[in-house]
Amino acid sequence: MVASHLSRPLRSLGIALLAALAACGGTGGVVSSAQAASSQEYTLSFQGMERSYRLYVPDGGGNGSRPLIVALHGGFGTGKNMEELTGFDLVGGNAGFVVAYPDGVGRSWNSGSCCGPALKKNVDDVGFLRAMVADIGRRTPIDTKRVYGTGFSNGAMMVHRVACEAPDLFKAIAAASGGIMVPNCSARQPIAALLIQGRADPRIPWDGGDFEGNYRPPVRDVFSKLASRNQCAAKEETQQDGSASCVTRRGCAGGAEVKLCGIDGMGHQWAGAKELLPRLLGKGTSNYNASQKVVQFFQQH
Repeated sequence: MVASHLSRPLRSLGIALLAALAACGGTGGVVSSAQAASSQEYTLSFQGMERSYRLYVPDGGGNGSRPLIVALHGGFGTGKNMEELTGFDLVGGNAGFVVAYPDGVGRSWNSGSCCGPALKKNVDDVGFLRAMVADIGRRTPIDTKRVYGTGFSNGAMMVHRVACEAPDLFKAIAAASGGIMVPNCSARQPIAALLIQGRADPRIPWDGGDFEGNYRPPVRDVFSKLASRNQCAAKEETQQDGSASCVTRRGCAGGAEVKLCGIDGMGHQWAGAKELLPRLLGKGTSNYNASQKVVQFFQQH
């Protein structure tokens, strides 16, 4: 069910999104169901609520601790949807990462000024994610100095909030189609960041603006704020990577570079995955694989 307090357009979009996810098995075409089936679902009690997450632990690795990727779904999604959309079990698992796919409350995350039931209920999702990482550490050995956060849409916004309010939790972040939605980000601890954004995204406008009464900041402003926070050098390096035009700020404190990849013609999609509702959300791309780029970025940090 889509939360009743959402606006009519959002309710309609949510129903359509759920139908699209069901029609393609929830998958973006990156992994097969056999690959995704090896994850396990766990629950934990947090602040009186039963919260859930899926966990993928790759074979091998002995008894040593491994890095962890926390992958946050978008609005109206689930951890399972995110697992199947991104294919991190395969891409991240092959690189030695444990991968967690938590479920937001009411298919949403309280990322500050967005979104859905989690915002309305003022859910402490920052605290939940910290508790989940600790719970994962009790189930399998993880390197707490190499925990990384990535997310799509509302999940990307949530990753930014964690970086602002709990900067010790993630070593680096990768946010796709979602910016900073907290009014003040006073944290000064540098965190490497990769931003992936479609330049034709109707829900996260490249130049900023309102979407159904909720303001989304310009993507370039988010990039600049992160570079300023990380005390990066002013020089920008540019690179063409498939269909993405990327700009990077280096010379940052602790080597925490900030990189923005804008994809011409792409809408509100996970790059490299199967398009979902392109008439509503815009086109996808097959010339840039966000999952591979995210894992490579985390490996570098």
